Amino acid sequence: MLETAQTAEPRAERAAPRAGGTRKDIQALRAIAVGVVVVYHLWPGRLQGGFVGVDVFFVISGFLITSHLLRRPPRSGRDLATFWARRVRRLLPASFLVLLVTVAATFALAPSTLWADTLREVGAAALYVENWSLAASSVDYLGAEAAASPVQHYWSLSVEEQFYLLWPLVLVVVAWFAARRGGDLVRRASVAIGVIVAVSLTWSVVATALRPASAYFITPTRIWELGVGALLATLSIHVAARWRTPLAWTGIAMILAAAVAYDGSLPFPGYTAALPVVGCALVIAASSERTRWSPRAIGDARPVQWLGDVSYSVYLWHWPLIVLAPFVLGHNPGLLERVGVLVAALLLAGLTKPFVEDRFRRGRGSSGRAIALALGASVVIGGAAIAGSYALEASAEANIERAAQAAQGPCAGAAAMAPGADCETSGDDELILSPVEAADDKPAAYEDGCWESPPFEGTKTCHYGSPDAGTRVALVGNSHAGNLLPPLQDLAEKNGWSVTTVVASQCPTSDIRWQFDTPQDTEGCHAWGQRVLDEVDEGDFDLVVTSQLTPFTAAGVAPAESDQAIADGYARYLEDLTATGTPTLVVRDFPYPKHTIPSVPDCLAAAGSPSECDGERSQWLTPDPLYDAAEGLDDPALSTVDLSGYTCTEETCPAVIGGIVAYFDASHLTATFSRTLAPYLEEAVVSRLH
Repeated sequence: MLETAQTAEPRAERAAPRAGGTRKDIQALRAIAVGVVVVYHLWPGRLQGGFVGVDVFFVISGFLITSHLLRRPPRSGRDLATFWARRVRRLLPASFLVLLVTVAATFALAPSTLWADTLREVGAAALYVENWSLAASSVDYLGAEAAASPVQHYWSLSVEEQFYLLWPLVLVVVAWFAARRGGDLVRRASVAIGVIVAVSLTWSVVATALRPASAYFITPTRIWELGVGALLATLSIHVAARWRTPLAWTGIAMILAAAVAYDGSLPFPGYTAALPVVGCALVIAASSERTRWSPRAIGDARPVQWLGDVSYSVYLWHWPLIVLAPFVLGHNPGLLERVGVLVAALLLAGLTKPFVEDRFRRGRGSSGRAIALALGASVVIGGAAIAGSYALEASAEANIERAAQAAQGPCAGAAAMAPGADCETSGDDELILSPVEAADDKPAAYEDGCWESPPFEGTKTCHYGSPDAGTRVALVGNSHAGNLLPPLQDLAEKNGWSVTTVVASQCPTSDIRWQFDTPQDTEGCHAWGQRVLDEVDEGDFDLVVTSQLTPFTAAGVAPAESDQAIADGYARYLEDLTATGTPTLVVRDFPYPKHTIPSVPDCLAAAGSPSECDGERSQWLTPDPLYDAAEGLDDPALSTVDLSGYTCTEETCPAVIGGIVAYFDASHLTATFSRTLAPYLEEAVVSRLH
């Protein structure tokens, strides 16, 4: 993706000689790759597999870089410094320019709720570890709720920069063995690269099956794609002239087939990435000449070559423009506005290529100076961005603590919705919590790491309140059970109870298996639910409080039978819970704003009035099969409570209730609002304890 498409033969004795200069077939490949990526991001419904363009870039980079290193094998520290300095001059100036402009544009255009997260990711991008940052957040349930970052596309650049840093060292080791043991450098390199490709591909297949969200980003699952290009650079492939054109067209067809046929539901990369990877390798190996029926007849066209030439800058600019455009327009872009975003990306790329990329690439000065400047800029930009993110979060946390006192007012939070209350449920009054503060106002279970996460191999518990309490309450369920932790903590402090959480991200406790992305998660969630029963049975609890979102369908049953299977599974599980001898209180699930808006705090930060972010009750407050199952069971040990009257009117579910932002994302209650439910939850809890 990132290298100039220069002619690349490993060594004269191992490859057919050819003229120097730009390989136009590779430039055309780059144009195809950036084209499908941009179309996928602008019109995802039209080209759902356009993300495979990144895989094409990986193969190209692996081929070009390895070709260069084999022509001029690094044999000293100076050689390595020269190589890295060339990469630095070529890549980092444009990259840092886009990061700085994106930060400025985010602060000027985007709601304040996005500032801290954007700064954090800018820091990761500047340090070229964005892929690992996204991998970490992808396995975090909260991370899945976060809005798209305008720099998250830097994940692929991070993979390549890590490759550029380590790959020359691999070849240094290969060269050392070749010098000590004898043998041809290129042949030994091909063996070493083949082993790396095999190990990485195996890792990719396994990781994609087990942890597809994180596997998409991490370097070990992607190295094999760059390695395929690298392996190609070590091979003496001489394609007969009559086969070059069909081979090139076959490769292009494979890339386009993946772009058209694949979609986000496909586990990726794994073995499915082989289609675009092998397709790209075939086009490079074919090295087709320009004939009447050759793809070069199209690929050599000036617009195609120009797009390939500016593809790096197009990739850098297009995503921030897409993410920030809705904040400029006040709505999601339509057709003409998306075309405008595309034109803006091309114009910016057309300026960045000659004035930034080329200018710095041709710059003079020692390799050491170039590397030092690049490292310094990376550390300064990355460090400043991360420090700024932490400063914003620290300010928000301090304000959250100060808001706790204001939230105790007679019309604050849920009290404004209480029967007979003469209070405004929403409006233009000053907020007790700002949207920025609300986004960080999460129950203690998040900071304390109480959640059991996929693949649900353990059983995490956290304990709150008095350790010697005579009354012990267990909180059970998935993340929506976490909504109840703040009021239960307050009640525990008031009454001398203890509260133990047995909660998991996503996984609803049930007797059925849920349809997760992987069989491991499906089985792990079911096994976790059974361990929860053991935890309750052995915990000597006086009461189990449970509530949860039902985000999945039942696994192994027809779609038409899923609802009934879910209802039956919940009923059986509740019977198992009460069979432990512990009374159980089921709290009806709370509203789910994500049905209509991606984030309540983001909406409020951009809205002129809080009421603009309210939702219709019929859309936000959906049926709760766990609560319905509890209502249908005739079990004296089982009771229910519905607190939805404190979050919704008969028609509307406000985003702001009694001056408090009710949600910290599009799914979960803020801790401050949740605490205001304590008086209304207390009656139901106390009645089950006595």
